[in-house]
Formats: sequence, structure tokens, C-alpha cells
Amino acid sequence: MSDRESLFKERYGKWALIVGASDGIGAALAEVAAQRGLNCILVARRAQKLDALARQLQNDHQVDVKALALDLTSPNARNTLVGLIGEFDIGSVFLNAGGDTLGARLVDADPDAIDALISRNVLLLTHLVRLFSKHFIDRDRGGLAVIGSDSALNGAGRISVYSATKAYALNLVESLWAELQHTGVDATYFVIGTTDTPKLRNLLTARSVALDAVNLAEPHMLAHWVMDNLSNGPTQVFDVSPDSMDPLTSPQARRTRVARNTDIIDFFFGDLSPDPTLLASLKSGRSWK
Repeated sequence: MSDRESLFKERYGKWALIVGASDGIGAALAEVAAQRGLNCILVARRAQKLDALARQLQNDHQVDVKALALDLTSPNARNTLVGLIGEFDIGSVFLNAGGDTLGARLVDADPDAIDALISRNVLLLTHLVRLFSKHFIDRDRGGLAVIGSDSALNGAGRISVYSATKAYALNLVESLWAELQHTGVDATYFVIGTTDTPKLRNLLTARSVALDAVNLAEPHMLAHWVMDNLSNGPTQVFDVSPDSMDPLTSPQARRTRVARNTDIIDFFFGDLSPDPTLLASLKSGRSWK
């Protein structure tokens, strides 16, 4: 194991929890975590796929793996996942679940399906992020990655609720990143676009679109990118240059804005003393500048 891999394991091990691990980027995250020496807890609905992946990781990387078949919309999902804290030395969490399950215009969407999507992508996410962050603070280290979507950056017809939940997750993680400064705990939201997953392949096939006609990101490439940037929060947007200062997608621009806006909020609700730069920001009335 290289020095880099040893440092990664020390900071984010011994166990990595990967939620949404059955295939696609979730399975790739599990494989890259195992390559870097982390034991893995794999969570998804499909037990057969999880068991096969668990056997593969154990054989290929000689790590311990637990497969946990769990429906994230079930009432016991939160307690089941949080209960793992007392059972395993979890040092990193990768939340990859949260795809669109509506596929309909808002006015046509089933109310129960809306509730289920919001429950999973907002309520469950919020509680998991809060409780695992508290666990990591208590142990003075750890990493939290939320795999999001470029739908978080703007709305779009037919995915209104999904897009809104992804925007919620982006703002939640960016705010958490600001609160975790100086704790030794990392939190990052990862914005990805079209990815080579079984679900998307099936969709393209159904639409009679050749796979090579679409620029799909390869899951293992994304997984390595996530692992390499876990400490570079609050937001990373795939395929954006680190030198970019685009206000929407630049990691540096978003980091600067979150830090500045946190100072503004600390002035109102905390004990931060004002200075001319802060007061000028208040006068602007536009937190996104």
C-alpha cells in the first residue's frame, strides 16, 4: 500500500458505508474504496447484486464486506443505517441513492410517489448527514460524500421534485461544510451528469439511441474523482477545471461564496464582529455575487 493510500485509510477508514451500491457509480465507489484498503458496508435494495459485489470485493482486495439489503423508503431505514455506527468503525459515508422515481410532470405525479421521493432524498438524507457528521466529529476525522446531480443547478420540466431535492442536498452539504470547518471532518457534494449506468443504458436502448452517441462518464472514473476530492468541499462539479471561476460550477467560487455567506450569517446570529468588507457584502443584498 502506498503512502497516499495509507493516509486515505487512516483518515476515512476502517469502514466505508456506501448507500446505493448495487451497480453503476455506487458499485464503483465500493470497488475503489476496497482498492484503497477500506472495509465496505454495501447498502441497496437488491440483495443478490449486493452479495455478488461483496464476494468480488473480498476476493479481489482482501477486505471485509457486509451486504445490507434495505429499502431506503421503509420506515426503519434511518434507524437501521444509523445503528451501524455502534457495530462498525465507520470513517466515511458515500450517499449515492436518490434517483428520480416519478418521471412525470408535477401536475400529473402521484402524491404518494412525491412523498416517497421527498422522504428519501430530503428527510432521510438530512438525518443521515446530521447523525454521521456528529459521529465523525466525536472521532475527530471522517468523510461524507453526497453524490448529486447537475439537476441541482437548475430546474427542468418532468423532474421538478427530483431537481428540487438535489438542490436541497447541495445547499445542505455546502452549509454543513461550513459548519465542519476546523473539526477534521470533510463533507462534499459531487455534481455529476450522464453516467454509464445500467438504468441509463436501458433508457437509451428503449429510445433506440446508440450508446456511443452519448458522452457518458465512466463510473470508475467518477469514483476515483470522488475519492480524490473528498476533502475539497463544499462542492465539486465533474469535468470542470480547478482553475475555473464560473460562479455556478467553479469549486473555488462556490467555496468562497459559502464561506463569505457564513460570515454574514454569523454576524446576524453569532458573535462575528463586522468589518468594512462584510458590511459591503450586506449592502449588496445579493449573496451569490
